[in-house]
Amino acid sequence: MAQTDDDRVALDRLCDRLRSATEARLVRPDQRLDGASAAETVHRAAVWAATCQGLGSEVPRLHPLASGDQLAVIGRDFLDWAAEGRDRAEELIEWREWVGLLRASI
Repeated sequence: MAQTDDDRVALDRLCDRLRSATEARLVRPDQRLDGASAAETVHRAAVWAATCQGLGSEVPRLHPLASGDQLAVIGRDFLDWAAEGRDRAEELIEWREWVGLLRASI
């Protein structure tokens, strides 16, 4: 079972930062994100996490100010999924890269 307690804390902190960011900040292109905005990167991370879990439904593109909430919901589900499986270390490493990338930009 993967240890995800620290990942949950990191997710909560990131989501708090996203929720407190202005809309202008969330939609501004950022070179640390290869020119994408924080909102676009959150959506890509959410799609990636849902795909890892094998969820068949499409992840909606929400208003930029909902980025923190979207990442919180999908991120918690992803971390629950990661904690249930033994062979999910690679996915958890990639999740941590998504979180680190977003934290560095917000």
